[in-house]
Amino acid sequence: MKGRHMLLIVAIVVSAVALVLLAWQWDLLPRDVIATGTVQTEDGKTLETRQFYRASRQDAYKSSAPGPLVREAVWEVRLPSGRWIDCDGADCKAAAGRVMR
Repeated sequence: MKGRHMLLIVAIVVSAVALVLLAWQWDLLPRDVIATGTVQTEDGKTLETRQFYRASRQDAYKSSAPGPLVREAVWEVRLPSGRWIDCDGADCKAAAGRVMR
């Protein structure tokens, strides 16, 4: 009986971690947005843009130890379908135009 309870607890914890990771991947959890804006396409559509901090690990060489955590400010533009794509702050209009063609 103890083994079943332990197995149930482990299954619940693994499921909770998987749900949080999926929610983050599918952009259901809010990001730390530092700026917002809009861009106007040639056909008159107004698309939202946002800037947020993306954290990543950076290392100069391959190592089993994690490198220092680097936070960089990146931009995204929201397509009419609702999907966010990466763009540079100056080329969000061009990035959206390339994808929407």
